[in-house]
Amino acid sequence: MMNALGKLVENDAFEILLHPKVLRNYLLFIKEFKERPLVMKSHPIGVEIEMTNRCNLACVQCLRSQGLKPYKLGDIDPDNYKRILDQFPYVMNISLNGFGEPMMYKHFFEIVAYTRKVRPWAKIGIYTNGILIDEEKAYRLMDCGLTELDISIDAAYPDTYKRVRRGGRLEVLHENIHRLMRIKKETRSKFPLIGVNYVMVNENEGELVPFVEQAADFGVDFINCITWAAYDWGFRNRRSKESYLRELEAAQKRIKELGVRCKTFPEISDRWTDPRKPFSCNFYWGEEFRVTFNGDITLGCCTPFKETFTYGNLLSQDFSEIWNGELFQKNRKLAKEHIAPNPVCASCDRFCKSFFSDKSEGEGGFISLEALASSAKSER
Repeated sequence: MMNALGKLVENDAFEILLHPKVLRNYLLFIKEFKERPLVMKSHPIGVEIEMTNRCNLACVQCLRSQGLKPYKLGDIDPDNYKRILDQFPYVMNISLNGFGEPMMYKHFFEIVAYTRKVRPWAKIGIYTNGILIDEEKAYRLMDCGLTELDISIDAAYPDTYKRVRRGGRLEVLHENIHRLMRIKKETRSKFPLIGVNYVMVNENEGELVPFVEQAADFGVDFINCITWAAYDWGFRNRRSKESYLRELEAAQKRIKELGVRCKTFPEISDRWTDPRKPFSCNFYWGEEFRVTFNGDITLGCCTPFKETFTYGNLLSQDFSEIWNGELFQKNRKLAKEHIAPNPVCASCDRFCKSFFSDKSEGEGGFISLEALASSAKSER
């Protein structure tokens, strides 16, 4: 993990030194995050606010590829965004993401500029599939106030990309990335830092090393690699433990050889799948605070719609009454006792612990979306 000074330097965030309340909240949050109290005195230091849940692709690890839409499609109203952001006065890391493609949101650049104005110290980032970043958008991204731009690729070859990121073309994406890097150099822009992401799924087995080599050719600022996603709606691992670990070892070696910076790279181990490991999760203490486009606070992991689970709504309730409300305290208490607080969390825990287990076709070990939604509603 990068130290505090390193983060300040990388994100050019020394503005935060002019805001002692933000720093005090950060220090208190770090202390409470370790102690895990039932009632939090600090505010979350990071928040993800969804601009839209519409998307131009249907990726294989996403519920869209299953034809499932247990949610209402929509975009955040700019005034509602401001109301939501106002409730996070000490936030240091703002992700303008959610369950959709941020480049499809018509007020995107307006929202980034506003966020930079009212939270000048914050890191502001997005994840994008990059398909919609044409030349005009590329230039605007260089001076809009964005700190970090993460482009999800998940493949090294065109045919694989078509299978994994349905609806897109790798040739178009590579052209967009090359253009972005050219324009960043041309405009001498330090920000946004540009990175590329790779999630290991069944369809892209064996392509992590060539992905790393392509990232080095692009000249991006960093790469991210994620080995699994505990989704409750579709993805089922079919790869062997040996395949996973072998590919990670080869990629790690190539990363060192090429001098590519890797911000996120998994531990080369299967310890996280140990069935004897007690339930444990940091989301109940605000490791990642997630708000949907219509103000609902979800679990913070891969459950981006209120139909599955919600703590409350920031457009109708005050943040403080949700953050330390009965439901949050109940979940924190159960989590401290290593008990999954609800069916969604239990499903995630079971997913992790059976990730490399032998599975017959069609066997997933997941509670259905309908059952998850029903259980969540009955709990509330």
